[in-house]
Amino acid sequence: MPLLKTNGIDIAYDILGSGEPLLLIGGFGMTREFWGTLPAALAERFRVIVYDNRGSGESTLPAEPFSIADMAEDAAGIMDFLDIDSAHVFGVSMGGMIAQMLCARHPDRVRKAILGCTSHGGRHAIPAPPLTVKAFEAVANPGLTVEASARMLVPILFSDRFVESEKERVESYIRVSVEHALTRQCAIFQMEALMGFDAEGLLEQIRVPVLVVTGSEDRLIPPENSRLLAGKIPNARLEVISDAGHNFFFETPETVRSLIEEFLAGLTLIDSMANSPNASLTTP
Repeated sequence: MPLLKTNGIDIAYDILGSGEPLLLIGGFGMTREFWGTLPAALAERFRVIVYDNRGSGESTLPAEPFSIADMAEDAAGIMDFLDIDSAHVFGVSMGGMIAQMLCARHPDRVRKAILGCTSHGGRHAIPAPPLTVKAFEAVANPGLTVEASARMLVPILFSDRFVESEKERVESYIRVSVEHALTRQCAIFQMEALMGFDAEGLLEQIRVPVLVVTGSEDRLIPPENSRLLAGKIPNARLEVISDAGHNFFFETPETVRSLIEEFLAGLTLIDSMANSPNASLTTP
C-alpha cells in the first residue's frame, strides 16, 4: 500500500491503469474499497487514482478539525506528489463537495468534473427526509455493533431494487463497512466538515465541463440537490440513473462507467444514451 505525504498528513492511495488521469474522491467514511468494481473498470481507459480521505482507512487523522476546503487541498496535493498538472475528477457525496471546492479553488487542475449524489450545501440545499434523519440518529446509538449500524443504513444508501435483487453484493458492502469503519473521532471531524460546507456562492465560478449524476431513489441526498447543482453551474449536464440509490456507483457500475467514458471522451448525447440504457437525461 503506497503512502504519500501532503499538507502534513499521510494519504493512502492506489493507481490503476494508464491514460488520462482520473481522480476518484470518496464520500463520508469511504475508503478505496467502497468503490466496488468501478475503479478497475475505469482503469481500462484511464489512469485511475483512488485514495482514502484524511482520517479514513489508512490515511492519517489530523489532530485538529478540518474543512471540505482542506480536503480539496489534499486532492491538489495528491496531484502535486504524482506530478499531475491536471486531472479529471469524480467525487461522490462528500467527495462531490470536495470536487466542487477543487474546481473553484484550483480550476487549472481540473479537466472535467463528475459530481455524484451530492449537494452545494448551505441553507438552500434540500435536506434528507425525516425517516433518513431518524435512521442516522438510531445508528449513532453507542450500543450498536458496527455491523448492526451498517445493516440499518443499507435501505438508506441503496435502492429497494438493489437490496431485494443483489443480496450477495449487499453482504459484500456490509463486510467492507465492518472492515473499514471510521473511528469515532474521524466521524466527528468529517461530519463537522460536512455541516460547515456551503459552496453555493462559488458554483458560478466553475468553468470546467461538469456532469452531475444522481440516482432517482437517493434517500440520503435527495436528487433535487443535483438539479440545483446542474442549474447553478454554467453549462453543467445532469444525468439521473433510474431506480438507483445514493450509492449508484456501487449499484450500477457499468452504467456509471459508460456515462463517465462518454463524458470524458466528449461523445454525443445519442452515443451516451446508447451506451447507458439505464440512464435518463434530465435537464436542469
